[in-house]
Amino acid sequence: MIRRTFRHVHGIGGGIERALWSSGLTTWEAAAASDVVVPRVGRLAPHAAASLAAWEARDFAYFAPVTSGSEAWRWYGVLRRRCLYLDIETTGLGREYDVVTVVSCYDGQDVTLFVRDDNLADFPFFLGDFDLLVTYNGAGFDVPFLKHTWPHLHLPPVHLDLRHPLHSLGYRGGLKGIEQATGLGRDSELLAVDGYMAVKLWHAHQRGDARALPTLLRYAAEDVLGLEPLAHLVYNAKSAEMQPPVEPLPDPVRRGCDLPWHPEVVAALSYSPS
Repeated sequence: MIRRTFRHVHGIGGGIERALWSSGLTTWEAAAASDVVVPRVGRLAPHAAASLAAWEARDFAYFAPVTSGSEAWRWYGVLRRRCLYLDIETTGLGREYDVVTVVSCYDGQDVTLFVRDDNLADFPFFLGDFDLLVTYNGAGFDVPFLKHTWPHLHLPPVHLDLRHPLHSLGYRGGLKGIEQATGLGRDSELLAVDGYMAVKLWHAHQRGDARALPTLLRYAAEDVLGLEPLAHLVYNAKSAEMQPPVEPLPDPVRRGCDLPWHPEVVAALSYSPS
């Protein structure tokens, strides 16, 4: 999809892009060989040629207008093999006084969990091999929190925050609710664990409850495993709106998770004020 994108060119919006596609200019290669002149842009060919060169050089900065925000889904088809699905847990919502407790990462093969007071300091060194970051509400929460924790953190150059395209498709609310609405939900027994419960689990872990940390880590893993099928869903749904449509990815499937957890500690904390 990204190789037929023109929205990164200053002066080209959705309407002009659709008009270009309708005229047969559906790829950068076709545009680079054309003599089309776009109002407020000029000849399209140099921009298309520059896009091809930037893509070959992996110069993601050239595509900055579409490397985040509502159009970042366009990268998923070509970058999903170099994609990191990420979610964080914290002691609260305030970056100035709360801290990161868990960073959960999934690379399409393995889940890696970075835990405070254990291996959390290793997290920044884990990021070097990825071009695409996928989160849910990461632009508003996870990324600012991580950058406050590690001011010089180098995140992948493209960020797909699924909250934006999912909302445009009519899915609103929290991650677990959207998973259920799309048929891509986690085990129903785990639905009782949410962000507030994650904070309580961390505090229970610090008090010495051996059941709390495994349960928190299972919750964190489930959060990040849910992002991959949702990204597939978004890419296929948004691509189908294009003319002509883009070839869809295989139907999304949620990967299972066998990390142990303890439902009894969740039940106990559900009735505990702290």
